[in-house]
Amino acid sequence: ASLQAYRLHTIELPVGEGSVVIAHAPHALALDDAQLQGWVSDAARAIHAYYGRLPVQRLQVVVDSTDGQGPQSGTAFGFSTPVIRMTVGRATRSEDLARDWMMTHEMVHLAFPRVAQPHHWLEEGLATYVEPIARVQAGQLPVAQVWRDLVHGLPHGLPQAGDRGLDHTPTWGRTYWGGALFCLLADIE
Repeated sequence: ASLQAYRLHTIELPVGEGSVVIAHAPHALALDDAQLQGWVSDAARAIHAYYGRLPVQRLQVVVDSTDGQGPQSGTAFGFSTPVIRMTVGRATRSEDLARDWMMTHEMVHLAFPRVAQPHHWLEEGLATYVEPIARVQAGQLPVAQVWRDLVHGLPHGLPQAGDRGLDHTPTWGRTYWGGALFCLLADIE
């Protein structure tokens, strides 16, 4: 295959005083540029609604394809130009993107510095807590759904037998939902 086959297609999206560059392999997904742009733009609008601006001046979003449908995973990297890498199923439809929470979750990470590994629960808990609130503030999610999801999710963050505290119990529940519970309680306080 020629090197041209591996070239990524880019879309530049202005956001406030900054910009987001979306990069993806052409024809790797069943989505067009407008659908990808809408997905990233919705997440950026939610972040802007919560924080008053995108927390970085310039952001690169790299979209990789995989088997399946819908966004599969995401990771934010705090490079000099921050990067969010999202893996999306090749059979993804625009409706899947409209329901997605991962892009907004990853963008929340851009507003908080990396912390030492024992405190990783604070990074993930903050993103878990802020993401739905930001989407509500942007008019993308009903308030009742946020409360339903909190009532369902927060018990996963409660200490279990043998728990050694958030810094020393790096389970999925304690990391994401225990951190979110901490953020909720701090917000209430």
